[in-house]
Amino acid sequence: MFKSLKVFAVSLIFLLMLAACNEEVATNLTDAEEILKQSLEAMEGLNSYSMKMETEQTMTINDMETINLTMGIDADMTLEPMAFYQKLSMESDMEMMGKYETEMYLVGDQIFMFEPMMNEWMELPLELVGDIGALSEMQISPDQQLLLLRSFLDDIELSENGNEYVLKLTGEGSEFMEIAQFFGGAGNELEAMFELFSELQLNKIEYEIFIDKETLYQTKLNMTMDLTMEMEGEKIHTFQSIRATISGYNEIGEIKLPDEVVVN
Repeated sequence: MFKSLKVFAVSLIFLLMLAACNEEVATNLTDAEEILKQSLEAMEGLNSYSMKMETEQTMTINDMETINLTMGIDADMTLEPMAFYQKLSMESDMEMMGKYETEMYLVGDQIFMFEPMMNEWMELPLELVGDIGALSEMQISPDQQLLLLRSFLDDIELSENGNEYVLKLTGEGSEFMEIAQFFGGAGNELEAMFELFSELQLNKIEYEIFIDKETLYQTKLNMTMDLTMEMEGEKIHTFQSIRATISGYNEIGEIKLPDEVVVN
């Protein structure tokens, strides 16, 4: 059972995958709703953006074995037409994983990923990663985040940091599981894995989003999540932190496949 749990932990790693100075606190939560509304309106005409994301995760199995994972994502995305380029690096102290780096392109209806062990590009079937709409959600779409926050207006703390609004959400328990699943980036698959556990507890989640006062575009996000899962007496405790910056709004040109990628 312990060996199976380790295999599950590795799978979960791939699926959970992604206070400033001079702060002035605002107490009128209606302001937070207005900021979200105006930010969503500003992003309706969004054509492209870039994102850099760093994730650190620690998983402890049965209070005995600890697995550490760090992951970095550097991505460009265009929405019309839908396309993206993503560079991913991942490193774990788990022997069977080690260090891994790859690149991925989505152009048209084709997905290509670089396989470092074979030193070649591979075309992937769309079915392996879901439809094109789901792929955009995997990139932690800024507008999807804002829509999600509107469901938790009563729990948002609004403050200001220089030229940015800061919206912070802190909570625990099942009512905040929607946010945890959103950042899992795996939709129904993550939810189905959660159902395998007899007990799942979201100990704490902290989510912080920064919005530029002038453009009303989202610029940064920070998130930490503490989660405990149990199954048949076995327990996995995971702590995950995500830091991301979003830039280059409407500045990304056409994303093309490089010459070394063979198009069939």
